[in-house]
Amino acid sequence: MAEQELKQSKLIPIMETFGNLFALNILFLLFCIPVITIGASFTAMYSYTLKMVRKEEGTLWKSFWEAFKANFKRATAVWMIVLVAGVVIGGEIVFFLSQESAISYAYMIIAAIEIMVVALALPFLFPLVARYDNTLGNTIKNSILLSVGNLGSWIKICLIWFMPVFLSGWYIEIFISTWYLWLIILPALLAYCSSFIMRKVFDKVARTKENIEAEKTEKETKIQEQKQARASKIKDKMKRFENPETDNGEGDEDGA
Repeated sequence: MAEQELKQSKLIPIMETFGNLFALNILFLLFCIPVITIGASFTAMYSYTLKMVRKEEGTLWKSFWEAFKANFKRATAVWMIVLVAGVVIGGEIVFFLSQESAISYAYMIIAAIEIMVVALALPFLFPLVARYDNTLGNTIKNSILLSVGNLGSWIKICLIWFMPVFLSGWYIEIFISTWYLWLIILPALLAYCSSFIMRKVFDKVARTKENIEAEKTEKETKIQEQKQARASKIKDKMKRFENPETDNGEGDEDGA
């Protein structure tokens, strides 16, 4: 009886997690329907999964909707940039495949560089929008820097998202067998798994920021102490200059 209760106590949190991911996935897909809101929907989903891994999620609908509204403008702008970049890269690849010339090879090289930049930026892009209030340019720059500075984490996140998408897109049999998983839970589950890795990266960034701020505070404190010490010395010199008879008097007594 005790073993059965123990098993049930372990199963309940797992079932709650999958229930939340199922509901989150439905919300994510519904808010993606206008297409232009895909970026904001991704951001809201990541906002919730990042809270889930910290056990701070709260009410699903309220958390999702608040994150969607708060980040709508920046997330939509980011999504438009990603969309335009995808269209441009796709056009360059089509041009390369349809032409055989030096110009087409130049376009392919440019497309390869663009694909690498997008691949570095994309994994951390919407989570950064969800977590930090920053300018559009800084968000894109920081997403690339995070990927470059945390290549191991970047590879893991890419594999989490790329493998299911690639297998479902490349092998039609797999897509036919698993298409319903994308509707039920898969995007939210992938975001949830990625959030465990992102949490470690963001915690590392927070610790680095705290260390920098602590060093800055310590440096400012030392500078302030040095200024106070100089000011104290100047005051002592001024007192001696204003009262020279004190020194003279002490000298006469010593002479006597």
